[in-house]
Amino acid sequence: MGGCLLSRFVQKRLSRTDENTLLRVITVISGDTTITTMERKITYFDEPGEESTAVVLGIAEERARELSIEYMLIPSVRGASAEKALDFFWNTNLTLFFVGTDPARFARETEKRITDSGFKLAFYKHVDYQYPDAVKNAFRRFGQGTKVAVEVTLIAAQEEVVESGTEVVALGGSGKGLDTALVIMAARSDEFSELEIREILCKPRKIKM
Repeated sequence: MGGCLLSRFVQKRLSRTDENTLLRVITVISGDTTITTMERKITYFDEPGEESTAVVLGIAEERARELSIEYMLIPSVRGASAEKALDFFWNTNLTLFFVGTDPARFARETEKRITDSGFKLAFYKHVDYQYPDAVKNAFRRFGQGTKVAVEVTLIAAQEEVVESGTEVVALGGSGKGLDTALVIMAARSDEFSELEIREILCKPRKIKM
């Protein structure tokens, strides 16, 4: 019954596949209405953890290039993920922004390398922003990395590294390393309703180790 009803309304279905980006754009014309959908690959890791870091960086760089996104936001507690990101993105045009937790826990040599490279590093304990626990816990249902990716985006906007309304690729992790990458439209924490998670590029399928 549902298929018969659908065939009455959908008059034309056009599909275009780009093999290079694993992207398929489908245009459905129903009467006077045209609906365009985008189908693309999402990578799911079996479990959270640092083992996914290199794959996350590759996925993030590829999508940033496809969308002409300038900013890559990277969390790093002690500096290990920051070092890997600096190595991976060294020959790109991306602007990197790093977020740590506490200066006392962050490697001094990595901090110097970031600043010598012309990039910025912020520590969330030193940034005045709002991220209520209820909201954090809601995002944790997608995984700790999702919660972190949203947080580094808020901090980037709060620190005026990116303007609200700018699309960024934000990374996140679950303790050590990186296991999540999202395309997010940035917003300050006092404009939180304007923030949009536009694409999930990769994340762990399970949210607990």
